[in-house]
Amino acid sequence: GFTVVSGPNGLGKSNILDGILFCRGLASSKGMRAERLPDLVNHNQNSNSRSVEARVAVTFDISDLVDVDLSSVADDEENNQSPSPVDWKNKSEFKVARRLKVSKSGSYASTFYINDSPCNVSDLHSQLNRLRIYPEGYNIVLQGDVTRIITMNSRERREIIDELAGVAEFDRKIEQTKKTLD
Repeated sequence: GFTVVSGPNGLGKSNILDGILFCRGLASSKGMRAERLPDLVNHNQNSNSRSVEARVAVTFDISDLVDVDLSSVADDEENNQSPSPVDWKNKSEFKVARRLKVSKSGSYASTFYINDSPCNVSDLHSQLNRLRIYPEGYNIVLQGDVTRIITMNSRERREIIDELAGVAEFDRKIEQTKKTLD
């Protein structure tokens, strides 16, 4: 159930993982070894245009999903409520992409896509959550994370287990509802 990316130094292992994190809508560029999102774009291109951009796409094979309840998504689509760009009925592929466009002045715009259709980051996270893929979660364990997890106290490790089990998502919804009610 695990995929491991390994090899000698300088092969680009971290770049692959950065690309996956970038597509998942990671809120901070710090997890991707960059101070700011524009630092992720290669500015050394010989281009006369006003901007440069980076685009990364990741395709997930979801044809063998068994333990994920996708029926609520299909029901929403049948009732014409918030149509999803994901073809959950065929359950074959789920593609996420992100394009970062950086102008010469340093300002930037980030666009997310689900199956080549533009979407906002909350829609992306909502669809990824259905597959138990969390932008800040532990679906990807980076170099150094294992050591950090081993040295954590029991409460911090419990938070990771809750995140992996999906319990933390419900806790966040409860907190958001309490704030809304207040």
